[in-house]
Amino acid sequence: MLLEYENLLALANRKNRRGPMNDFSVSATAVNASCGDECMVWLKIVDGAIADVSFEAKGCVISRASASALFDHAIGTIDSARSMNGDSVRSLLGVAVSPLRERCLTTPLKALQDAISKI
Repeated sequence: MLLEYENLLALANRKNRRGPMNDFSVSATAVNASCGDECMVWLKIVDGAIADVSFEAKGCVISRASASALFDHAIGTIDSARSMNGDSVRSLLGVAVSPLRERCLTTPLKALQDAISKI
């Protein structure tokens, strides 16, 4: 269990893809009102595909780790990103998340899918 937490913490604290993108095509923000997690995502769309992603995530370790893992894998086809769900994100993290923390896990996914819906 300690190793899982250390892995989540390392993922949550990575600096990859962090911060606003200057030349983004679309953006969105999702908030988990139950605990205050917030995720903002910026997507660069080129030829109908996600060419680049950046984000800012605030909140618990699960939410920040989820954002980091998810946005590393979001580049590619829009349909692939659109079809992702909580199980997809859970498999990226490689850890079990209790039902009470499901929204922590999926807040970044909601931001991604909200951004995609604007295309």
